[in-house]
Amino acid sequence: MLAREKYSKLWKETCAGNQKSYSELHSYLFTGLFEYARKMVKDEDVAHDIVQELFVKLWLKRERIGEIVNVKAYVFTSVRCMSINYLKSCKVRESNILNLDFPEFQFSAEELITNREASSILESKMRVAIDKLPGRQREMIYLRYFEELDYKQIVEVTGLKYQSVVNHIYRAVQLLRDEFSTTPDRCAA
Repeated sequence: MLAREKYSKLWKETCAGNQKSYSELHSYLFTGLFEYARKMVKDEDVAHDIVQELFVKLWLKRERIGEIVNVKAYVFTSVRCMSINYLKSCKVRESNILNLDFPEFQFSAEELITNREASSILESKMRVAIDKLPGRQREMIYLRYFEELDYKQIVEVTGLKYQSVVNHIYRAVQLLRDEFSTTPDRCAA
């Protein structure tokens, strides 16, 4: 049996609550995921925690996640995202530490108005960007982020396959990111 089919079979059994299959899946994938995370975060303990957190989430959310076409790709993508989120949180913490010199920092009325205007401009740009998306992707973004439906609920609403929903949302988010990364004055400061 090919590894992809084997992982898929183990995941289906895991979704049905089979702890032995879950344990096997963990055994087969842990080392590769750990090495991948370690290379990204450059810390063995953090990498270990990230991979363990992923497996805990997979077990707890197995029914909601549902069928995964390519289990290995899914878990590697998840570890990548979790590692990036960790690195971003480190940068935020570093930034917060650097800003400790200004504990009594206050916004003036003018700054608050400027920030509200910037938020309004950003919201307007977001609406325009969403309107540029193909119809199906626009629908998926609306259901996911405005109605806060999870993927399984979107599948029920639209009748599409789970992976199709994931793909549409992923592509839409990528297009929105591209749109905002090419916008010259994303958030005028």
